[in-house]
Amino acid sequence: MKKILLSVMTIALVATAGIAATRAYFTDTESSVGNTFTAGTIDISVDDQNPWSRTTPYQLVDMKPSQVDYTNFVITNVGTNPANVWKKVANVATSDEVQSEPECVEANGTWSGTSCTGGTPKNDIDTVIDYDLSVKVYNAATGGTEIFNQTLYNKDKTISQIKETNVFLGMIPEGGRMEVTESYHMQSATTNWAQGDKMTFDIVLTAEQLKGVAILENKSNDGLWQVLGGDSYTGTFTYGVKDSKLTYTLTGKAPLASTPYSLIVYHEPWSTPAGSGWPRPVTVLGTAVSDGSGDVSIASTSVELNGNLLNAKVWLVKSSDLTGNTMSGWNHSAYLFDTGLIDYYDSDL
Repeated sequence: MKKILLSVMTIALVATAGIAATRAYFTDTESSVGNTFTAGTIDISVDDQNPWSRTTPYQLVDMKPSQVDYTNFVITNVGTNPANVWKKVANVATSDEVQSEPECVEANGTWSGTSCTGGTPKNDIDTVIDYDLSVKVYNAATGGTEIFNQTLYNKDKTISQIKETNVFLGMIPEGGRMEVTESYHMQSATTNWAQGDKMTFDIVLTAEQLKGVAILENKSNDGLWQVLGGDSYTGTFTYGVKDSKLTYTLTGKAPLASTPYSLIVYHEPWSTPAGSGWPRPVTVLGTAVSDGSGDVSIASTSVELNGNLLNAKVWLVKSSDLTGNTMSGWNHSAYLFDTGLIDYYDSDL
């Protein structure tokens, strides 16, 4: 009997094991193959040279009071990403050619006069050279539409005031180009002390990836779009360049105190989203009211755009100049404008 029971138990265990071995489940497997992670490139060429290597430096020779000379060049974005570009007048050095005149005269071996410092003629030719700097950006390396322009200086600064200063020129889209015009004006009141004086300098250009920081400034309304210096009206727009939502903050000072403001993307025919005509379509990112001193801020905010922003202009404008998602009023002196185009890439499209 005991043997019979053991045999029955053995059969049951084998049967159970057989059921477990033959049990099946419905399944489905899909694979995404060949995925890649590739780093982009930031690269520019200047006057179709990469690296930029001028065999003959710019020669601004025989300058005289009231005369102007230029150093113009074209920057092309040959990388795989948009690039912010900065420029610096660097390594400025001056030398004097002693001239005898009423402002700086020599008597018994001693120099004296309004043009002399420490008993010798001033070494200051860079203080009488007024500087002009403007840019235009085009959407293709071989031509295309002008999509951005601004003036950074308009003979309102001397070389001595801007030397060694990194000046933000703007953003160049992939494959785009930037025409840079800079001029040097010898002041009309410059007198004989400057005869034969010499100034040497370097031009340094730096390109960098979009870091998610855009500076807004008040600008002139004369077609030059000159960045107006000498005041505190400015804003900093900090944003995520690539994310599922546009997450940003805004801090700054607006031209008008105690005024409702709106942060907008101003649509252009070449931007994404695109727009033209008047009233002009815009994307409203957020709103805030400037305080009694003009300070304005928008705390960290996320906006679902369901799309990219490409070659986009971000402005801070009076809310009363908007009708829904269109801009129907214009009060230029009350606004803060972009100093360079921005891109935002919606990562969950």
